[in-house]
Amino acid sequence: METVEAQVVSNGKNKKRKKIPPRELRIEIYNDVHKLRKRGLSITKIRKEIHRRYGVWIALSTINDWLRGVHSPYNGRYIPLPELLKPSEDLGYVIGVRLGDGYTREKNHDYIIGLKANDKEFVEEFGRRLGNVLGRRPIRPRFRKDIGGYFAEASSKTLYELLRKPVGLKRIKKYVEHCKKCTAAFLRGLFDSEGYVSKEGYIYLHNTNYEVLVYAQKLLRKRFGIESTGPWPHVQKGTTIHDHRTGKLYKTNEDCYYIYIPTESLLNFYRYVGFTIRRKQKRLEDYLRRKGLLQED
Repeated sequence: METVEAQVVSNGKNKKRKKIPPRELRIEIYNDVHKLRKRGLSITKIRKEIHRRYGVWIALSTINDWLRGVHSPYNGRYIPLPELLKPSEDLGYVIGVRLGDGYTREKNHDYIIGLKANDKEFVEEFGRRLGNVLGRRPIRPRFRKDIGGYFAEASSKTLYELLRKPVGLKRIKKYVEHCKKCTAAFLRGLFDSEGYVSKEGYIYLHNTNYEVLVYAQKLLRKRFGIESTGPWPHVQKGTTIHDHRTGKLYKTNEDCYYIYIPTESLLNFYRYVGFTIRRKQKRLEDYLRRKGLLQED
């Protein structure tokens, strides 16, 4: 919460109290703070110059937080509206992960976007890109014993509104299809989440949302000439599954489907999409080398 201090007169005595100007003025001041910093002014000098221009005192801690990207005056948001999010590879990847293993949740006006996974490098990549989207430092993965894996989370009402469940494909389309790089990043996030490379050389993609798989197929074929088959039924709702990681049995809450990419399209997948997770990428590379489709380093 930004703190703006102003001198006021009460009963003939000067008193200092906290006063918050209109958001439009705070945004204007915020922008000037960054401009003054680029000119090399210290935080103390920035504070004095803002007071000279606007007649209000901004707390030094607030200026520091603004400059470090900890807070902004955009109504508690780094980006005021989902419509103002800029298409990028980072955002494409985050959207892809959200349609896979990622999640959103809202509790007590805290709007969370996150990922839990066993692969530290996967969570690290997600945290780095999520931080970039929000204009923050990379969000480092943390380990949780109760889930036996890593997680990375950030709070952003704006991003939450874009990615809240159910994620509408119409809502994300302009970010995913902005350019080939954005599309490739989206697909990589999706395949990092729920993609699998079999020993036979097929790449499978599982998801409980049938429409997401159809959409992924369309993008693969249209943008990169990558063919795939399906979607096919994989697991029906209510099926008892054994989780080999935890040793526990659980029942599925939703139907699950899959598509797979045949061997003739694997080289294009490797060239244009690929995996962030090294073990998946290595398995794909090893298969392509065995088939003579990829030269040894």
